[in-house]
Amino acid sequence: MQVRKLFCLLFATFSFSLFAQTAGDYNPEDTTGLVPEPTEEKTDENAAPEEKDLSQNYLAKSATPVNAVAWTADGRYFATSWNNSVILWNAGSNTIAAVYSNSVNENSSPIANIVSLEFTSDNRYMLSLRDDNTVLVHSIGTNSDSTLINGTGTSIPAAVYAGDYRILLALDGKNLYESYRLSESGQHIIEEKLDVSDGIWALSASPTGKRLLMTSESGVVRFLDTTSLEEISNFNRYTLTRIKPKLAHDGVHFLAAQDKNVLVVASALDESDFLTLEEPLGFSYTAEFSNDSTKIVAGVNSGCVKIYDIASGLEENSFKLMYGDSAKSLVFSPDDQYVIIGTELGYIYRWVLSGEEFIPEDEKELSGLQNALVVSLNYGRLNTNYYMGSLGLDVGYRNYFREPFFWGLNGLLGAGIPGSEFPYTYYEDGESLSSPFVYTTAFGGIIGLVYYNERFDFQVFSEAGAGVNLRILYNNSFKYPHSSRPYFGVYGELLVGLQWKWIRAWGGVQYDTNLSWLSKFNLGIAIPTRTFKKKKPASSFVD
Repeated sequence: MQVRKLFCLLFATFSFSLFAQTAGDYNPEDTTGLVPEPTEEKTDENAAPEEKDLSQNYLAKSATPVNAVAWTADGRYFATSWNNSVILWNAGSNTIAAVYSNSVNENSSPIANIVSLEFTSDNRYMLSLRDDNTVLVHSIGTNSDSTLINGTGTSIPAAVYAGDYRILLALDGKNLYESYRLSESGQHIIEEKLDVSDGIWALSASPTGKRLLMTSESGVVRFLDTTSLEEISNFNRYTLTRIKPKLAHDGVHFLAAQDKNVLVVASALDESDFLTLEEPLGFSYTAEFSNDSTKIVAGVNSGCVKIYDIASGLEENSFKLMYGDSAKSLVFSPDDQYVIIGTELGYIYRWVLSGEEFIPEDEKELSGLQNALVVSLNYGRLNTNYYMGSLGLDVGYRNYFREPFFWGLNGLLGAGIPGSEFPYTYYEDGESLSSPFVYTTAFGGIIGLVYYNERFDFQVFSEAGAGVNLRILYNNSFKYPHSSRPYFGVYGELLVGLQWKWIRAWGGVQYDTNLSWLSKFNLGIAIPTRTFKKKKPASSFVD
């Protein structure tokens, strides 16, 4: 009698704790993952943008045009101009790594607009060219280390990195200067390197910094060696449109505008490999090479961004901007799987080119096989004619510590239901039991093998388990309740099963020291343990 009461108390406690854990994880005010519709309203123009789910194309909205975007060579960060600041984004997640303001000292203007952004090849520094005749050099990771370079003319039309620490820029708006950092003191030294009679309009350097494409105000495109600043070749058949000539990542090919409707891709060595890309409605503000130098992404006046294959000259992909907007800045990710787009209306997009949804890093870590809480209904076929079988609640845990191996724990509360009169006379304290149920509680461990198909979130598995159990007979009578003594046993089992997403089904055979060979089948759900974890808030810092 005392054993039966203890068994019932344990069952009630276990059921309530499971319910409480599930209910405790639900928060009706938690709206994580909901992405608000784009809005053009902005109360604080210099505030950091509200963080968005990067699985959506729309990322954020600035109050001013997004004139510049850039991506680090290691793919860890990308940067976008933001009102009068620069936002550094963690590329692998939907978090803001830093906000770089323009106010680095008393000589910098807090309302200057960013014209261009560029990172060093070692990903340590970021260069921002501004429309107030200044250039800012930011140290990635330490916002306190920022350097301001003031121009000597009315404006600085272009500035680029040539290697990790050399900056080539038109400091006076006309001639080519070099600014480099002394390794001992970190001080920037500026020297004039090249007199350009017809002025400088655009600069574009190869990733290594050894080659430079310099476009003059007269439209002449010069191809230079940056170590000697000797001219390798020059061309004068291009016009000054809103799209500035760019050097490809291969350091050989370049693109330039022949007119507002035609882009030209050619070799900077001798202008061979000549290819034209035509757009009837005209190109808008910007065009860029992919990192493998096989594609061009360009803004089009129809309110689209298009990708062209250089080999064929054909349009390969297209992205429609909202509200008839125009692309002001573009950049491919280092693996060419994404394009960051900044627009005239201030929108920032992350265009996914792979055709697959973008998954932030914290969710990627949780992709694939997930440790799970397994809850199922259990049916066991007992080896007797007078029981229809055993029904129960099976609760377990699976840990995929090293695919394809896993281990787990199982707990069972079950009841064998009689289908006919109990064929034996069983006496307990002088009273007989008639048609008793057999109640079972069991606990054990398992080891197993699994094959997992991540694309379909489907797995096939086999398990081998062992454990202990306790059974009692009870006649389910409230008026004359009687139970047997407890029967302790040991079991071993072999099971196979399938799981698709959360739905799990498995079965097999079990050998029990009290009841010999048994069969069993389970149907239930596997709840990933990440479901019970609360998402950490995104972290950011502002200079």
